[in-house]
Amino acid sequence: MTRILLIGGGHTHVVALRHLARRKPAGLDIHLVSPDLTTSYSGLLPGHIAGHWKRHTLEIPLPPLCRTAGATLHSTRATSLDPAAQTVDLADGDTLSFDYASLDIGAIAEVSGPESLRKLGVPVKPLGPFADRWSAFVSQVETGKLPPHAAILGAGTAGVELALSMKYRLEKLGLSRPVHVSLIERGTDLLPGGNASMRAQLQRELKRAGVAMFTGETVADADEDSLRLASREDVPAGFVALATGARPQAWLTGTGLTLHDGFVSVGQALQSVSHPHVFACGDTAHLTFDPRPKAGVFAVRQGAVLAKQLVRLAANQPLAQYHPQKDYLKLVSLGRRRAIAEKWGVILNMPGLWALKRHIDLKFMDNY
Repeated sequence: MTRILLIGGGHTHVVALRHLARRKPAGLDIHLVSPDLTTSYSGLLPGHIAGHWKRHTLEIPLPPLCRTAGATLHSTRATSLDPAAQTVDLADGDTLSFDYASLDIGAIAEVSGPESLRKLGVPVKPLGPFADRWSAFVSQVETGKLPPHAAILGAGTAGVELALSMKYRLEKLGLSRPVHVSLIERGTDLLPGGNASMRAQLQRELKRAGVAMFTGETVADADEDSLRLASREDVPAGFVALATGARPQAWLTGTGLTLHDGFVSVGQALQSVSHPHVFACGDTAHLTFDPRPKAGVFAVRQGAVLAKQLVRLAANQPLAQYHPQKDYLKLVSLGRRRAIAEKWGVILNMPGLWALKRHIDLKFMDNY
């Protein structure tokens, strides 16, 4: 038997397990290491923040998925990996050996700012804890314990979606106190490096929703009620979301794997360029042959590829090549039941796009 160790319950591993459950390949002893019993699906997060989806709607349960795929679930966290010895140490004190391992442990928010911000800010990733913190904040706002004030750091697509979703949710509470939601970006524009037409459309949506925008700004200090910007302006914020880009899990630096900015460098078969018996995917991987953004759409597509690789390993066949899509349909939630679409530089803002996004996301979840 070939022992396969899937480290992390990210989108790629979840999709790979679904494909393996269908194919039931012989000769594989599959193990999944995940500290959580569910995986939160990123596509539904903005809708949940806006109040359209219940918390449980985001979750993909891992135990039944593992049972169907014939995989053993280890409910713990990996703390180190030795690719030479082909072992992984776990937080519960156990050590697992492997013939092949795959890393899909996600990334965490990159925070550059004062210690007070690091302490009070809530990273968007991992998604589950972020959703729980938001739900707790909304409950406190409803009971009057906290004012309806929120801020988002980072004005990429995720930050804009969150700002619009938070504003919509807090206003729907029907409170007597005014709602304040602010979006703060250290760069000079929203959507840094993004499509100019999409940027203009989203700026209009933020203005329509009454979201305060601060560009070219950083946080100098933070307390329980507000953020002090470098310009000395105070921004009301009882909840601070960190959508500030991704940084890798720190323990990867001790593995001896070749890394790029801390992420595992992989070739077209999704294998580590330095240790081919270790795969990496999703936010954990840096695609040396064609670097791509840290977006869930790539992680999901890699799942089918990883499953194919594992089946071919068991059959002693050559591995497949992963070809990431050059572009993909971007559907950006606007908080209310509307969405904007962009592909190949063409922007669409019309009724029906939110329903399309809902259909795509719920169809994905129906698989689980």
